[in-house]
Amino acid sequence: MSVFSASDLGASSSKNVTVSGSWAFDRNDEWDNSGYPLCVDNAKRISPLNIDTDNLSICSVFCRLSVNYKPTSCNVSMVNNIPTVTFSPTCTIKFNNDFFFLRKMTIHYTSMHTINDGYSDLEIMLYHNRSVLNDNDGGVIISILLSSGSDHGSANEFMNEFINKLPANEKTIESDVAVSDTWCPDQLFPKSSKSFYYYDGALPYPPCSQNWTFIIFEEIVNISQNIIDTMKIILGVNTKNIRPVQRKPADVVIFYNSNKQFDGVQDISDAAIEEAVSPVDTTSKVLTDSSETWLKRNIYGIKGILIAVILILMIYVAIKFAKVIVQNDLLNSFILRQLKKKQHSQFVEQQQAAAAQQAQEYGNTAPIENINVNNNNNTKTK
Repeated sequence: MSVFSASDLGASSSKNVTVSGSWAFDRNDEWDNSGYPLCVDNAKRISPLNIDTDNLSICSVFCRLSVNYKPTSCNVSMVNNIPTVTFSPTCTIKFNNDFFFLRKMTIHYTSMHTINDGYSDLEIMLYHNRSVLNDNDGGVIISILLSSGSDHGSANEFMNEFINKLPANEKTIESDVAVSDTWCPDQLFPKSSKSFYYYDGALPYPPCSQNWTFIIFEEIVNISQNIIDTMKIILGVNTKNIRPVQRKPADVVIFYNSNKQFDGVQDISDAAIEEAVSPVDTTSKVLTDSSETWLKRNIYGIKGILIAVILILMIYVAIKFAKVIVQNDLLNSFILRQLKKKQHSQFVEQQQAAAAQQAQEYGNTAPIENINVNNNNNTKTK
């Protein structure tokens, strides 16, 4: 097991990293002046901290941690030089009667937290969110400290399934990694004891959100030196993606739970989880809010599309109508009918005029001859 003192931790970085945000670990003293005011050194909540085992408060009853982890999927990315693994929503914890949902994990070299001022080789942080959708509402971060040791064991098996697929450069778009059907983050948990330290802190890098609780397992897990060396190569020579240990605020208490196993009193069954999260109502509200926002943002585009569709339909109907007229010679038939009516009307008028003139000259009325309207030559019938 490799544990070294805080004085051995170098802050230098020889890797020129392109990051997504305007911050870097080797410039952590500038975070509060770079648009992240919560990262100030004297924040009410702050992380990481040193765990002084001589200054702890016992909280076995009031620090209940129950776990319901199941095999999950693996997506990897690299954001601000932090290797990140994102999971499918199959893992849940219950801490002090509240449910939290495992969303992702980050890997740090060396450890962020120290125990009695001693660093470990790696620290893995498992982010359990209050919300299944984002990090805004905070939650619980379970930290697992790892130090060089055995090449065997479940922690090595877990890491070996994806460690060589982690991107070495900035890559914000997640990539799928094929893992085994039994791949599950609980393979990282200490085997001998589940005792842990706990305190209310903050995200240990920008934006330094103040709504995160840290649980740090007391037992340090052995990990292969090859995995540690791989992380060094990925991050860059002499590069550490950690924030220095911060001064503990006076009103922050670090608690200790000495239980060897997870709490068995809290109901962490699938039925309890389903009842607590109410997926139907939550999803419905999310979809409604998202739909309303999308409609407001695209209302003019939608109107334009509807108008264009209506015009296209009108043109289509007009073309079809014209085609029917041409194919059935309806226009010529209509013109001929109108000409015949006009000719018949004119002939009747002429006959009436002639009869009126005859009546005037001879004192009687001449009969009006019938017209055969079906004869284009207007042949008289006797």
